[in-house]
Amino acid sequence: MRLPISQPLDLAATLESGQAFRWRRQGEWHYGVVGENLVALKQGLSHLEVRSSPSSPEHMETPLRNYLRLDDDLEAIYSRIGTDPVMRRAIASYRGLRLLRQDPWECLVSFICSANSNIPRISATVQALAQGYGQPLSLGDYVDYTFPTPERLAEAGEAALRALKLGFRAKYVAQVAERVARGEVRLEPLRSLPYQEAREALTSLPGVGDKVADCVLLFSLDKLEAFPVDRWVRRAVEESYLDGAKLSYKALRAWALERWGTDAGYAQQYLFHAMRLQGREKGEVV
Repeated sequence: MRLPISQPLDLAATLESGQAFRWRRQGEWHYGVVGENLVALKQGLSHLEVRSSPSSPEHMETPLRNYLRLDDDLEAIYSRIGTDPVMRRAIASYRGLRLLRQDPWECLVSFICSANSNIPRISATVQALAQGYGQPLSLGDYVDYTFPTPERLAEAGEAALRALKLGFRAKYVAQVAERVARGEVRLEPLRSLPYQEAREALTSLPGVGDKVADCVLLFSLDKLEAFPVDRWVRRAVEESYLDGAKLSYKALRAWALERWGTDAGYAQQYLFHAMRLQGREKGEVV
């Protein structure tokens, strides 16, 4: 199936920019799991070629438009955030990079696993969880797995998760899985709460600090004002905008919100992607 695209989209930049961790590129195709379906995407000039299983590609059109946030008006966002040379260069380099609207549960676990780690290691950890406790899916010769439910990970427990090399993160994943499985915390309703309330609900969970909460809010719960700050974003802001001044996480977020408002999350992702790829070119661990 061909999915028409009328807005800017750089599929590779979107799927490989550190928002999600289980997309794999094979040649011109990107393979990943969206909901309960294994999908393969290939970018054309004004469309995406889509393969999927078990649902047909036609049934995946709405879920994919939702996942890729094709409802976001990127041109309007560019006009609002592209007000300085640094941001204009990032937009020009990665035009069509979009935020994702992921499943909140997988996103939460993924970023709990991101603590003191890097993208290749996070990807391996999250894939190990899926392979160990998810359900298999196949598309031609390609095999992947659904992400395990909270109930499944709660049942597995901390010791089993440590065996998957989660390290100290195993405790947090097991505890959060138990709380979500018992219904003590419901993730999907956080989408309709104001940013601060949703953030407080997430940071009440074990292993969820400011950065992890902001990642989940931005990449899965429609809080586009969220501004996750890691070493790449901090370096980009301090070097490019603050003349090297050092600010706390809270102060950096307040600065970004004042500068970019509810588009701060998009600004963050362009800064992150640009700075991280510069680090890769310099041979830094990314």
